[in-house]
Amino acid sequence: MSLETVIEKVKARVAAVDPNGPRKVLAVFQFNIKTADGVVPYVIDLKQLKVEKGTASDADVTVGISLEDLVAVSAKTLPLGDALAQGKLDIQGDATMAAKLAEVI
Repeated sequence: MSLETVIEKVKARVAAVDPNGPRKVLAVFQFNIKTADGVVPYVIDLKQLKVEKGTASDADVTVGISLEDLVAVSAKTLPLGDALAQGKLDIQGDATMAAKLAEVI
């Protein structure tokens, strides 16, 4: 699965959130996704309900993960807790908030 495919799935899930309804997570996440060509930054903003390439100076949580592991986590073949325990995931900021993100996307 390509990075673009994963991002499109994330965008679809974020777009499906009712902006006027109750939300589990109100935070900005900076994802630094390691690919064969280097690190690709993406912002998942669950306050404004948008996903875009780039960096966020106001991120509540920064996550470093390889594309391969991101695909596995998003496909639920690699539980988030296992990825963290195995050192496949680097979280800076509120780890509880990062765990809630996994429930949402």
